[in-house]
Amino acid sequence: MLSSLSASASENIRVAISDNQKAVSLKSSTGLLIAGTPSAGHQKLLRIKPASVGGKPLRIRSTDGFTQLNGKRYRGWVEIRKKKNGLLLVVNDLDLEQYLRGVIAAEVPPDWELEALKAQAVASRTYALYEKRTAGKRPYHILATVTSQVYNGVNGEQVNAVRAVKETNGLILTYQGKVIPAFYHANCGGHTENASLMWGIDEPYLKGVDCECQDILKDGLWEKRVSVSHISDALRRQGYRVDDILEMSIAGITPAGRVKNVTILSARGTTTVPAETLRAALGNTEIPSVFFELELSEGEAVFSGRGRGHGVGLCQWGAKEMAGKGHDFKSILSHYYPGTFLERMD
Repeated sequence: MLSSLSASASENIRVAISDNQKAVSLKSSTGLLIAGTPSAGHQKLLRIKPASVGGKPLRIRSTDGFTQLNGKRYRGWVEIRKKKNGLLLVVNDLDLEQYLRGVIAAEVPPDWELEALKAQAVASRTYALYEKRTAGKRPYHILATVTSQVYNGVNGEQVNAVRAVKETNGLILTYQGKVIPAFYHANCGGHTENASLMWGIDEPYLKGVDCECQDILKDGLWEKRVSVSHISDALRRQGYRVDDILEMSIAGITPAGRVKNVTILSARGTTTVPAETLRAALGNTEIPSVFFELELSEGEAVFSGRGRGHGVGLCQWGAKEMAGKGHDFKSILSHYYPGTFLERMD
């Protein structure tokens, strides 16, 4: 179902692209403009330190629309703020649709089926708008990293990804008139997960569904070996007291097969750690998902698993599989976010 939602089709988004910097260098091949100053835009390089930023942020843009920072080019305004710790936060303030151009190809390969890219574009637009509307008083709406969704600025714009953004212009997912948190992940391992079991978010559109991603995924199965001493160190940094690990075992799984908790027997006694907490402590790339089996072997924990990511919402590899079988982006989104409506920001 397609209807309209009260929002601006040219709505902006504020993206934190660099944080805790001692200095920031901005470049432009044509010249830089600073908001509120009479500068003619002749300076092609600006190096900004905290001492030169007052109580109000500096807003800078290139005269040709592409400002360069750390080897990447960005559309719109680049805003530099001095934080309470004396370091700098850099925020890219730009149009939401332009922002998405730099997101899609960073999240999925741009040579995938167009309908899969379009499904990703709607999910990413929805997720970004949800983050904006729940950002509160922080000076940015969303991060440019995997913590939110990856954004590479102009450098990340690819032809097919840009086309997917244009052909879904302004389309978002809602439930009962509200923008949803459109979570997504790389691949679910065969069944997506209930958000209520992962994060306590009990919404009908974030329930687990069957997925055929394993039919085409080449690296769906994985094995990781991690020394128990490394696990002890990682968990201690999270506040857990687990010196000299003796045993590790799975304590509960979800109906889809993901691990809820891991019980650890150490010299200090028995500790139960949420599986996602353990995964985050070790690194989300080190342990691709909590869809694993576990055993100890010669001082190492052996994780044998499948899938990549948290498993909630849209499965990107599953979307590719559906698109390859002729499904359009609307049916893909309906499968992974059941009961939602496709609406246009009007």
